[in-house]
Amino acid sequence: MVHENELTRPVLEVLNESLLGELTTTEIRRAVKERVALSVEDLAPLQNRSDQKIDQVIRNLKCHRKTPGNPFCEGFIEDVPRGFRITERGRAYLKRN
Repeated sequence: MVHENELTRPVLEVLNESLLGELTTTEIRRAVKERVALSVEDLAPLQNRSDQKIDQVIRNLKCHRKTPGNPFCEGFIEDVPRGFRITERGRAYLKRN
């Protein structure tokens, strides 16, 4: 199963490739699913929701933004209405790693 800390690079990559460096959470979920090898468990539907476990993991990035190691906490991503935006620090991280 994919964990939040494994999504930093894929999320930064899709944001970096977007025209303005920002995407809605829905756009990020779609793009990350195309990039990351997902298990059957990742793709399992959430109980009482219309999405999958991986969708919740991606949303949790924003919910856990104050947790050390989280891309928001590290200054790689910033919150925008309904989505995320890559920062210059996030772009530098991609170049280094």
